[in-house]
Amino acid sequence: MNRWCRNLWVVAAIAVAAAGCANDPALRRTPLPLEQPAAASRSNRADIAENVPPSQPEIISASATETEVERGSMPPGAAAAAPNRETVGNSSGDIQSLAATGAVGEEGGRQMLTLDYLSRLALQNHPLLRRDDARIDFAGGQALQAGLYPNPRFDTNNPQVFNGPKSMFNAGFQQEIVVKGKLRLDRAAALRVQEQSVYALMQDKYALLAQVRNQFYQTLAAQYRVDVLNALVIITDKGVTAAKARVKGTIGDETEVKLLTIDYDRTQAALANALKILEGERQQLAAIVGFPGQVDQKVEGSLVAQPPLFDEPFMERFVTSENVQVQIAKIDIDKNKILLQRAEAEPYPNVTLGPAYNYGLTKGSEQYWMNIVFTIPISNRNQGNILSARADVRDAVETLGTVQLDLLRQLADSFSAHRGALAKAEQYRTQVIPDAQEALRLVKSGYDAGLAEFSVYLQAQRTLIDATTDYVDILETVWTSAATVSGLLQMDQFP
Repeated sequence: MNRWCRNLWVVAAIAVAAAGCANDPALRRTPLPLEQPAAASRSNRADIAENVPPSQPEIISASATETEVERGSMPPGAAAAAPNRETVGNSSGDIQSLAATGAVGEEGGRQMLTLDYLSRLALQNHPLLRRDDARIDFAGGQALQAGLYPNPRFDTNNPQVFNGPKSMFNAGFQQEIVVKGKLRLDRAAALRVQEQSVYALMQDKYALLAQVRNQFYQTLAAQYRVDVLNALVIITDKGVTAAKARVKGTIGDETEVKLLTIDYDRTQAALANALKILEGERQQLAAIVGFPGQVDQKVEGSLVAQPPLFDEPFMERFVTSENVQVQIAKIDIDKNKILLQRAEAEPYPNVTLGPAYNYGLTKGSEQYWMNIVFTIPISNRNQGNILSARADVRDAVETLGTVQLDLLRQLADSFSAHRGALAKAEQYRTQVIPDAQEALRLVKSGYDAGLAEFSVYLQAQRTLIDATTDYVDILETVWTSAATVSGLLQMDQFP
């Protein structure tokens, strides 16, 4: 009898140990279509911008996905493994000391503030991306923990008896055996969360780039306004000088001088205001880049350069299939499908078993036994959580469609503003500005010679002032709208 009991003890111990070994990936690896490998180690992560997985361009319908869930089929392999995230931008050089010392550059010993330089500075130093990086590591830790097998516990299911010569001592352990792949489903769902965290890093990266580009061109436009107003101050000053000369020559009057002086003073006031606005734009740009107070010189760029050429059909396909917000929504569908399967597996009870041994001081009191414990799912079969999980799947599917439609709306709004401003800027460049300049030149010549009416000259001067300031506003809209579109298209290089 004792030999049989000892054999039972050995078999039970092997069974419990095998459960732990089965969870050890070094000893056994059960293939799971849903399971994704955890994110690569920090030293082996590639540029997230170069690893966006391909996906379907169409808006997914709710009915098809619900049918798959109702059949109880495993969801298809979730979106391709999330892109790695170590290199967000170029990582050469110590940017902290570079910004602090005003790095050696191409002009006057200081780094020229180009859009490319400021973009790299933001990507390498902005705390937003470092925060996202920490969240990826957090999600990775949660994914690791979710798949760990329960530890065995010392438990004989019998009390120790201390009663002199009749004392009895027990030793044994129990192990919970997890069934229906619950741990693998838990880890697969947690890996989807980690995958979403990587895409969230990508989303914040391109949003940050769009903000830098948008603010860069707002700052550049503010610089242009200052330059234009400086030129207009010279023009209006010449008008005042000419009017005073006409008064001295008795062919003009003080009214003309007063009206032209008003234009001159208004232009001076506009210039002073433009200088204050430029200072504020530089402060905003420095804050977006991540180094408040560092943008204290001119930014280098051009508002009259050729903006990127956008293909509207391609953009619509891209934002509905490749945009990171769409990828996050698709992963959310996969995650909720996994959680639905996890809810459906919950009614199947885990089994807790283990051997125990009893030794008594009285001869012949030695015993062996096996404990087996599990719940009996009679009234509670996780029905409520299963219904909730199915609703979450439908919610995620409809959220995907909502995200795609909202991205199309944003694209239409930004691209229409860009196209309109581009056409208007071309008309101003080729017609309005040259005509206004030529009209002022001709009227000024006639006015100086006493052949043109003062009112005509005043109107020509004000037309040129309005046209040039409007032109700068239009060019600003051209580039800020293009920057917004670049964020939706996840462009690493701009323009």
